[in-house]
Amino acid sequence: MESVRAETLRRDLAHALRTGPFSAVLHLAIEASGKRLEEIQERLSLQGISVSLTTLSYWRRGRSRPERPDSLRAVRLLEEILGLPAESLISQLGPRRPRGRWLAHPAGFLDIDRLFEDSTSVEKMLGELDNRMHQEITRLSLHDLYVLGPQRQEISLTTRQVLRANVDRVSRAVGVFRTDDTSGPRMKINAVRNCRVGRLRSDVDGGLLAAELIFDRVLSAGETVVVEYEFLSPSVEPANNYYRAFAGPVGEFVLQVQFDPTAVPARCHRFERRTVAAPDQGVKEVWIGNTHGAHLVAYDVPPGIMGMRWEWQ
Repeated sequence: MESVRAETLRRDLAHALRTGPFSAVLHLAIEASGKRLEEIQERLSLQGISVSLTTLSYWRRGRSRPERPDSLRAVRLLEEILGLPAESLISQLGPRRPRGRWLAHPAGFLDIDRLFEDSTSVEKMLGELDNRMHQEITRLSLHDLYVLGPQRQEISLTTRQVLRANVDRVSRAVGVFRTDDTSGPRMKINAVRNCRVGRLRSDVDGGLLAAELIFDRVLSAGETVVVEYEFLSPSVEPANNYYRAFAGPVGEFVLQVQFDPTAVPARCHRFERRTVAAPDQGVKEVWIGNTHGAHLVAYDVPPGIMGMRWEWQ
């Protein structure tokens, strides 16, 4: 049983080293090493670096992060003490953060205005929902199932996410959905598994809906949750694309687009963009199978946009 736990820790640590954040890497590295904080503190002290147990605990749980020169020297020593590759922990910190609330995203994240054309509305909704997902949660996996109907219209989006808490007492995440068709009935969101819907914010004219997803239990740092929910958008206009905007890195992204048997497009392509205004990259035709669906799978997805578009004729 212990060997299974050790293997799981090694696998999670390897993933965190690729995706961050700093707190998750430090927490998993400490767990994998089997060392107590007191032992780590003593090792640092022997090298002339004084760090309190409270500070080490705060770094590990994401409540604060090292910024002063002495603290950064401690981080480099932690790499050696915990058996991590050189620069692997210090690189998770990125540039020094400006002071003040939400002045900038952590290193490796994109601002909302680079992901949404109607970013002002999205920022307003997220602000009202107190969205701290970038700081508190790491997305290990995200799976979207986008369903279209016989009139080529979007019907629903079902999303399953595997999330890991970077700090203690994480209880919720926020989901945002956008539709191009604002003429149909209002969008709805339903919780499917391991969560319930909290507060909602919408921009009807902009076709936007944001929702809190409250987990079925409060997470401690390093713990995971699998949540599943669906957006319902009974549109009337044909849809010709779907994409997901990632503000931060994601370990795995799976997108399935399911077409109605009576309305299958002539061809389908996947694409990527660094920002919403950037040109398409990585364009590649995607096979539509005999069951009238197409999919893409991507690993270690950086911040940006990824999706599929299709042509009906």
